[in-house]
Amino acid sequence: MVTCSDGKASESCSCAGFLLSNLPDDVLVEILCRVTDRKHLTRLKSVCKSWSNLITDACVPKISASSPPHGFIYIVKKARNGKPNNIDYFPCPMTPGVAPGPHEFVKSYSSLLPFQPTRNDFLDCCNGLLLFVEGCTLQYYVCNPMTKHCVAIPRGSMLENIIFASLAFDPSRSPHYRVVCIEFSEFNPPLRLHVFSSETGNWSIHETPFGYSFRCTLVRRCIYVDGTLYYISTSKQLICFDLNRGNSCAIRLPQWKRLDPDGFGCAGPSRGCLCYSDLIGTTFYIWCLEDHGKNDRWTLIHRISVDYLGKHQHQLDRITISRFGKISALRPFALHPTSDVIFFGTPRVMLSYHLQDRRFKLIYRAREDRQILYGQLMVFPYTPCLVNLKHFG
Repeated sequence: MVTCSDGKASESCSCAGFLLSNLPDDVLVEILCRVTDRKHLTRLKSVCKSWSNLITDACVPKISASSPPHGFIYIVKKARNGKPNNIDYFPCPMTPGVAPGPHEFVKSYSSLLPFQPTRNDFLDCCNGLLLFVEGCTLQYYVCNPMTKHCVAIPRGSMLENIIFASLAFDPSRSPHYRVVCIEFSEFNPPLRLHVFSSETGNWSIHETPFGYSFRCTLVRRCIYVDGTLYYISTSKQLICFDLNRGNSCAIRLPQWKRLDPDGFGCAGPSRGCLCYSDLIGTTFYIWCLEDHGKNDRWTLIHRISVDYLGKHQHQLDRITISRFGKISALRPFALHPTSDVIFFGTPRVMLSYHLQDRRFKLIYRAREDRQILYGQLMVFPYTPCLVNLKHFG
C-alpha cells in the first residue's frame, strides 16, 4: 500500500499503488526508464525487491545504452604555480537540471574513499564508475558516486610493476566490471595484463605480444568499447586488448604519417563505434574504426575546417573570446557517446560542436587561475550509473 505525505493511506494512493503493482513488467520498465533524474530512480529501487530487480536488470541496461554525459572530469592546472593541482568536474549544459554541481560531485566520491585523493590517485572513469589507487599502499578502489558505493579491490599477488590501470565496464551489457592493470618488468618481458573480475572476485593474467618497446609509448588514458580496451601510443598506433578473447594487436592510426609526431588526438566511443579525431593542417578529421578493428580499416565520417570555426567565433561572449586564445590552439577533447557531437577545447574553454547542423556553443569556461591539463587525454565524460557494487571478502 502506498503511503501519502500526511502518513495516512488514502484511497487514491492505494489505487495508484494497486495499478502500478499490476502493470506488466515491460510497461513498468518503459515508465521507469522515463525518469530522467537518476537520484529519483535510485530511490525507487527501495520501494520493493521486485522494483529493485527490475530497475537493475532491465532499466539500467536500457538507460545506459542511450544516456548522454552529465558532465566531465578533468585535471586542473593552477596558473599561479603552474603545477597540476587536483581532479575537478563540471556539469554538461546539454543535460540541464540533471547533472550534479562541481562541489556536489567531488564530495560524492571523496567522501566514500578512506583517504583524501589527489590527481595521481585518480586513474580512470568508465560509464559511471571511477577507479582510484591509494598511492602509499597500492590499494585499488572502485567508486560509484551515484549509488554512493565504494569497494576495495582484493590485492593481486604480483602487482608490483604496474605502469597503467584502467576500468572496463559497460552497464548496457553487464553489471560486472573489470580492473585491468598493465605490468611490465624489464627482467621479465613482455607486457602482461592483470585482470580483476567483479563477477568472479578473482585476478587472472594474460600475456601480450608487446615487448620493451611498448613500455614507454602507451598513453595513460584508455577507451573501453565492446569488450576491448584501446590505448593510443606515441608511435601513432592504437593498441587493442580484447578482454573476452584474450587477443592483442596494434593498429595504425588513420593518416598516421600526417599526424603531429609530438601531439595527440582524441579517441572515444560514439554510437557503439570507436572513433578517433585529430588535427591535420587546418582541418579536424573524425574517423570510425570498422568492425571493432578486425580489418584494421578506418572510415572518414566528418571533417571540420579550423577556418570555419574561426569565422563563427563571434558567437561566443567577449570574456570567453579573451580566454580562448588562438583558434589554432583548439583541439578535440571528447566524443559524445550517443549523439553526433564532438567536444573541442583549449586550456581555458570547452565547446560542443554538432556535426549535423554545424553549430557550436560554449559548455565550460575555466576560472582565470585554472587551466584544463592535457585535454585530449585527460578529459573524461561522466554518465551516472545505477549499478550497485558488491564488496569482496
